[in-house]
Amino acid sequence: MATVHRPGRRAPAREALPGQPASDERRLREERLLDAASTLLVRWGYRKTTIDDVAREAGVGKGTIYLHWKDKNALFRAAIRREQLRFNEELQRRIAADPQGGLLHRVVTHGMLAALSSPLITAIVGGRSDIVGGYLGAMDPDSLQQLVGTGEAYFREMQRAGLIRADLPVFVITYLLGALKIGLFNSADLLRQERVPSIEQLTEGLSDLIRRWLEPEQPSGTSDAGKRLWADYLESFKQTDDYPEREQ
Repeated sequence: MATVHRPGRRAPAREALPGQPASDERRLREERLLDAASTLLVRWGYRKTTIDDVAREAGVGKGTIYLHWKDKNALFRAAIRREQLRFNEELQRRIAADPQGGLLHRVVTHGMLAALSSPLITAIVGGRSDIVGGYLGAMDPDSLQQLVGTGEAYFREMQRAGLIRADLPVFVITYLLGALKIGLFNSADLLRQERVPSIEQLTEGLSDLIRRWLEPEQPSGTSDAGKRLWADYLESFKQTDDYPEREQ
């Protein structure tokens, strides 16, 4: 099979200014590499994109990438992790600005719409299996468990606050929402493209589903209480190392 040449489009260079510490220069280079990886993940998918492609897109030598990450999987996990952190920040901003943002169906609404701020997250939520499949295949069991759902503590507190129904076991809620998330990521492959809803359409339907399924008709808790619980939940995902698996 002939090799197809894919000319790279260089990402804009963002070099350190004179006098900046070497650590700042390294961070700028790292961000440029993550920008390139994110762009190519959307363009070509997880499996088809190579280290050579990323180096060409970023305008650096291939060896430069290995100064930061040990292999392709570590680089791509870091790129997706960075987009997740940015997504969380946008989601938190939206929830804080919404008077009803602490209610679970509003969290879902803002989560779906916040995805539109990132082409990579949009592609994942939209069911791009050429991204999701490779990503899941490269994940360790702990990371996969986190993706599928580790929200039991959050849902338990939401029950105690009177913001979601208390007659369902928390582990059942967590499992079903995790299955819903994974199904959302993968359903596009099982349907004809014209049958795949837009993110806006999915947002409306999913928000209504969550409201009818999990929220009491008259919640006894307040949106402000829900906002605090959500902020605590997001905080649990933060790590001192934003982009894991760097080479030291």
